Amino acid sequence: MKKLFFPLITFPLLLLTACNNQATTSDHGAIDMEMKLKGDSTRYGLACDGCSDSIIVFLPNEGGDPIKFDIVTAMRNGMVYGTPKIGDELAILPNPIDPLEAVMVINLEQMKGTWTFQVLPKLKPNPTKTDEQIMAEMSDSMKKALFIPREYGFTLKSYNQASPVGYIMKANSLEDESPVEYPKVTVYTSWHIYNGRLYIYKDTVDEQGQRIPQDSVGFDSGSMRYLSNDSMAALFGKKVMQYHRKLNALEANKRAQEAERKAAIKDTTKK
Repeated sequence: MKKLFFPLITFPLLLLTACNNQATTSDHGAIDMEMKLKGDSTRYGLACDGCSDSIIVFLPNEGGDPIKFDIVTAMRNGMVYGTPKIGDELAILPNPIDPLEAVMVINLEQMKGTWTFQVLPKLKPNPTKTDEQIMAEMSDSMKKALFIPREYGFTLKSYNQASPVGYIMKANSLEDESPVEYPKVTVYTSWHIYNGRLYIYKDTVDEQGQRIPQDSVGFDSGSMRYLSNDSMAALFGKKVMQYHRKLNALEANKRAQEAERKAAIKDTTKK
């Protein structure tokens, strides 16, 4: 464990040292070995001292001296997502005509974390009754117990890893008999920025446990619309998805998990 722990501590220190000592050396070595996708024009690196509302001082992952990117136009166009701070990992899309001007800036450090949106269950199809009839027959207490919002979404991690948010541990066997059902949770396993767009890749294993061919792995692709410490928005297809930051995946569905636990206790007392 000690051999593994040492690099994890020293790695960020090396990155910050490279930024802080930017004027002392003429050729910094590569500081990051993460794979860049083929065809991606985005540049990845760290924000250094000297960043402002008009300039990003940027230490590229591939090595070399820090670069000063003009971000005036990007700021004016609302294409700077997040607030870069010294040491933050950034993704910068350069202007193809002027490589020292940034068309878009994304603070990858702020993107990392658990992001969720709220969902409610829907009534299951009933062959003999309409939704209105079913709802009319339900008491207010039953509606309150059944229609509990859940948080769906994903956790974006370092090294392009991702995990789904939305699973609730099943505490009893009554869920299959419930008149409502929740949407299926999308299982995400990785993420990337590609030419300024956010790609979140789905599970690489199908429902039968078989490995999905790499070129057939599904993904959701969206263009950024907003990013702050506690909120994020991206356009997926024709819909802007708005996310809120949660402490972690377990905390996101704490209320729903508690409701499931109480339902199990009630089921036990009836037997």
